[in-house]
Amino acid sequence: MFFNQEAIQKCCNRYAGFYVLLTNDIKDPVAALQVYRNKDYVEKCFDDLKNQLDMKRLRIHTSSTMDGRFFIQFIALIYLSALRKKMRDTGLTEKYTVRELLLEMETLTQVRYSGKYGHILTEITKPQRQIMESLGIDPKI
Repeated sequence: MFFNQEAIQKCCNRYAGFYVLLTNDIKDPVAALQVYRNKDYVEKCFDDLKNQLDMKRLRIHTSSTMDGRFFIQFIALIYLSALRKKMRDTGLTEKYTVRELLLEMETLTQVRYSGKYGHILTEITKPQRQIMESLGIDPKI
């Protein structure tokens, strides 16, 4: 059995390193890493809310409006997290960030007609088609 030493070395040079967590509370290293990753995930969700979902300032005057805004932002965060997971599962994270993917898909529009035409998608670009295929989306729907 032969190994591609050049590829192994390239991977090691790119990904190898040290990871240190210091804690006074958690003694089990696996548990400490799990707590850290969970905290990191929550921080990334807040970053998404503030930067990608435009929740820096609420600009509201009533509590019912605030409740509605929080609910919509929560649903948007769920969709964003699901998209990020799907991108990881399908390998799209190698080509795009979530923001880049959304910008690429932004020009795609569905036009609805009454009567026999139903709805029609605007022209799909090659990158949009590749993204849709990777995510398992049928452009004809």
